[in-house]
Amino acid sequence: MSVNIHTEWGPLKEVIVGNIGKWTTIHPDFSFLLFFHENIKDALIQNSVDLQKKLVEQRQEDLDGLASTLVSLGIKVHRPLGLENINKFKTPEFEDFPSPCDNPRDQFLVIGNEIIETSCQWRRRYFENDLMKPILYHYFRKGAKWSCSPRPIMGLNSFDFSNIEKGTPGIDWDNLSMNPDEQEIMFDGAQCLKFGKDIVFNVSTRNHELGVEWLKRHLGEKFRIHTVRITDHHLDGMFLPLKPGTLLINPKSMSDKLDLLPGPLKKWDTLVVPEEHKEVYPKGSVLLASSNINVNVLSLNEKQMLVFQESGTEYSALVRTLERAGFEPIPVQLRHSRLFGGGIHCATLDTVREDSPEDYFS
Repeated sequence: MSVNIHTEWGPLKEVIVGNIGKWTTIHPDFSFLLFFHENIKDALIQNSVDLQKKLVEQRQEDLDGLASTLVSLGIKVHRPLGLENINKFKTPEFEDFPSPCDNPRDQFLVIGNEIIETSCQWRRRYFENDLMKPILYHYFRKGAKWSCSPRPIMGLNSFDFSNIEKGTPGIDWDNLSMNPDEQEIMFDGAQCLKFGKDIVFNVSTRNHELGVEWLKRHLGEKFRIHTVRITDHHLDGMFLPLKPGTLLINPKSMSDKLDLLPGPLKKWDTLVVPEEHKEVYPKGSVLLASSNINVNVLSLNEKQMLVFQESGTEYSALVRTLERAGFEPIPVQLRHSRLFGGGIHCATLDTVREDSPEDYFS
């Protein structure tokens, strides 16, 4: 089968699991501040964020373990290339160091029989998708559609800074025009959740609004796109559908935002993540994901899902909550999820599910 994705919960047959390789440093330029501003607004960021080799190795070990677990469950797994050459790159507008494809959900939207490369707002990820090329060509040869949202120039005036307090260090405010006609299409696949014929798309900037307009024109009338304004970027750190009629929600972020959901989703039952993700990070760590990132599960079907923990064996409050609701959670070890900006849903990209474009919103 070529790619086939219409939901977050259909029986999973093929998936991509992230890969790191030799990753050592994040350069926190203004696009980093824009991308993570809700999570790092209280952190002091200067020059660069050095990643401890031990933490990178442990994250890689757990991604490899995640891939092995999925294979043992009968699911075909693909892996991006690991980042090997960490040479600074330069475009006419900026320079940075490359990033690994450890959270493939961010840069791709798989919908129906199509893989869409999305245009991330974080400059360092400009060439990240090259690490996925062998997989993209594999699916293309099998008949999948493969397209890209417009690649942005990413100059200073390409970005919408309206969510950032004026005068914030690291931004050239004197030369910033804030002209909407200069702002470009930028959005992540992880801003979208799939519900059969319907796609829920989170927007918080003019860049995202342009992304919605592009996606609507690109997909045409085959899908209905519903925009919400719930968070700065990714929806899968806020809530995830587990099956038709049931949502798993992050209480810290969603308890006062359920009214912002599309009308049909307001009628769905909600399961609340009962406690924050438990993990101790080294002093001074810059945490890029919310404290309730354990909402970021990966459904294998309407009953089973992978949940992640520091140990992979703990009988956690989230596991008990899911079991009481009739689900079968499978714990796996995935350390440092807040440090690396994503849980198990972020670190994977489902490419084949046995599902169809049904109408779950009527």
